[in-house]
Amino acid sequence: MLCAVLVVLSADMEGVSQLRLAREIFAACPEYWLTGKRRFEEEVAASCEGLLAGGATEVVVLDNHGSGNPTNFAADALPPGARLETWNLWDVPKHGADAMVQVGYHARGGVDGFLSHTYVPGLRLRCGDELISESHGRAWAARTRLIGIIGNDAHEKTLGSLSGTPFLVVQRSKGHGAAEPVAGLDAVREFARTCAAHAADVRPVDVPGETRLAASMPNGAAVEATMREGGWTRAGDVEYEVALRTWEDAREPVGAAMLAGFSPMAPAWSSDLTSPEQADAYDPAKREWLGAAIEEWADASEPEWFAETARGFGEHPDLR
Repeated sequence: MLCAVLVVLSADMEGVSQLRLAREIFAACPEYWLTGKRRFEEEVAASCEGLLAGGATEVVVLDNHGSGNPTNFAADALPPGARLETWNLWDVPKHGADAMVQVGYHARGGVDGFLSHTYVPGLRLRCGDELISESHGRAWAARTRLIGIIGNDAHEKTLGSLSGTPFLVVQRSKGHGAAEPVAGLDAVREFARTCAAHAADVRPVDVPGETRLAASMPNGAAVEATMREGGWTRAGDVEYEVALRTWEDAREPVGAAMLAGFSPMAPAWSSDLTSPEQADAYDPAKREWLGAAIEEWADASEPEWFAETARGFGEHPDLR
């Protein structure tokens, strides 16, 4: 057993067990405030309780879900021994983390699973020959043991090089737009406890060395300036690639790709929707746009890789 166990809990929202609809994960929607935020807090807290019961001496929670951040869960929702931090995952190695657990995780973009995407809707990433998910990118950035993943069933089935990581399926997909719970908070606590108890038995994750990273997105032809600024070279109509010496070199390119992929939503997006009152007071036209875009995306069937220009998430011509 490790003498001291600092576990980083990377929390995302789409793969939380009790969440069933897309609108529960976006702070512009009333469903987020009615059910989504509370269920997110409960699952993260249960995971922390299990990790501490299993031998973790400290749990640092990182909120890696965009909408509602930085108040997706309150600090007082966490048990003693767990705390919120704002560390960037790329900086986790500087903090001496012994292990990582991922909670609320979903499948990569293009997989037929609940709200599957890779960092932002519409973005696809391929490292070498492997299509990758946020689990890959974040575990590789943290460069520590990935001792468990809690999340969606479609994600477990498409882990690729991360296959074999202890995984608790808590949510079953009903296509891309809906899900149903298959496990509750007791199962989450027990799984997290087991992950912490056996942390020393898990090898640090294998991080890619020299390789090529590729990206594609439906609006790729329109975002060349953003991608080039992030170090990418255009490789097709909507495709880009960049050579990496190590995965650490992917930090700036991945950030640029997220910015480029999300650009169709930027005119209506707000990072200030951190209370029900702020959400209620938000511009009604923008709120309606976001709601329509969310529902359209949830109903969409998307390819695993984009090779030509297509209409993507949020590209509603009447809202331009």
